[in-house]
Amino acid sequence: MRRIPAATLLLSPLVHAADAPPSKKAEAPPLMVQALTAATHELTNAIENGDNLNKTFAALATFSHSPETVKLLTEAFGDARPWSIEQRGIDKGRTSYQWLLKPLQQTTPAGGTLAWSGLPVDFGVDKSGKLLDYRGDWSSLSFEDKTARMMMARLGFNARQRRGAGNIWYGDMRGTIDSIVFEGKDSPLTIAMRGMDFNGKVVERARTVDMTQSFGIKSIEAAGEQVDDFRVALRVLNIDKAALVAMRAAEKKMSAQQVASKDDLSAMMPLFKAFARGATAHKTAVHLDEFSLRFHGHQAMMRGRIGLDPVPGNKVGDLPGLVKYINARLIIKVPVALVREVALAIARQQAAAASKAQPLAPSQDAAALGQSIADAMIGKLLGNGYARLENDVLVSSIEFRGGVLRMNGKKIDLPAPGQPADPAKLTTFMQARRITDSCTLPDYPAQIVAQDAPLALTLQFVVDPEGRLHELNLAEASGNPDYDSAVLAAFGACRFIPALQNGKPVQHAMTHTLTREPGSVRP
Repeated sequence: MRRIPAATLLLSPLVHAADAPPSKKAEAPPLMVQALTAATHELTNAIENGDNLNKTFAALATFSHSPETVKLLTEAFGDARPWSIEQRGIDKGRTSYQWLLKPLQQTTPAGGTLAWSGLPVDFGVDKSGKLLDYRGDWSSLSFEDKTARMMMARLGFNARQRRGAGNIWYGDMRGTIDSIVFEGKDSPLTIAMRGMDFNGKVVERARTVDMTQSFGIKSIEAAGEQVDDFRVALRVLNIDKAALVAMRAAEKKMSAQQVASKDDLSAMMPLFKAFARGATAHKTAVHLDEFSLRFHGHQAMMRGRIGLDPVPGNKVGDLPGLVKYINARLIIKVPVALVREVALAIARQQAAAASKAQPLAPSQDAAALGQSIADAMIGKLLGNGYARLENDVLVSSIEFRGGVLRMNGKKIDLPAPGQPADPAKLTTFMQARRITDSCTLPDYPAQIVAQDAPLALTLQFVVDPEGRLHELNLAEASGNPDYDSAVLAAFGACRFIPALQNGKPVQHAMTHTLTREPGSVRP
């Protein structure tokens, strides 16, 4: 809702780390952060305090920072106004402006080098002075000191927004970053994030506001491994508009005073209560549409919803007590293959650290250790009822309601603060596993493949403690009797590794579903 210049978002952590003495990290922010924060605050206020953006942009052409901020900017950047703005023209009632953050090549007091290219942002304002569109393109930003370097390549963003009551901005914003790379000079650690995108949308309704946000990274590379297609997408629906405007005004007042007093915090309490009442009345909820990533081709996914059950009027003021009215449900799906890939990566890193050599290929020892780690992880999840197995995918349904946490319907007794979980109550279970090369399942029917049609059948069976198959039958037919019979005959020859309960082989009843995906020939 409140626009913060990209420069401030990206630079603050950098200059904070570069400029702060190692022994004084918790003290006052370094000079560069103070200068950026003060300048951003004054510019934001200048834009938001005006009723008409055309008048505001015209005033910015001669805008001067306060003497205190001028001093900070001059000491930090050698320039009392490291930005400029100019009107570019008027076309069909739309006035265009360009704001420019000047290029920088700066040595910090700690001896680091901070540099960025110029950042031009092109603005367009309609006749009403309420509708704003803007576009920016920042080609590079870098920081380097004796221990590390950081490089950003190509930040681009654009938006179309309308200012509403209470300086709430409605509309769309989107952006991309080609890459951000962190490199350690004293260690081989490199973290590279490539192909980032972010999107936001704020929609005004009669009495509520909806917000939608998403963020993604095409690839994250670190420690010789790569995570692909990381993405978060969520919606916050039915936010009480009046409460939002009131809280925005209070936040602005506190921001102007720089420090929140006890009186300010006390004054916020009625606003929090109003927000809670509005959330109950309008059924405000957070929808997590996607939280996902891929590792070695296997995707993990989480989805869900977090909302509030109706809160009694006399309970609205009890903010800690609102926890018992939270109504949340999340579904997490993680392929067993992904767990095994992660376990193998951990094992290879451990083996490499032990031998002081970079891993080139998984050794038998690393593979065995990885299998052991995966079995332990999966066994604890299944054995304690925290997950269930569906077609080689770990599935966990997490519910929180009435102050009670449940996983897959099982109540989880949370330990008291500072107290660890009781190991005696934990069990491990590892389901039986089919030895893949012990049997060959038949091809899908030729007619199904020719039509590229879907097909599914479910088998039901028992694996005894010796790994032998019993009670094999067809639980759900595919509609192709000859194929079903062929699958039953072939599956009956399969051998299994028995299920393990607390490390001991046990009998295990199972199901297995064969599902044909488009384009596939064999199961």
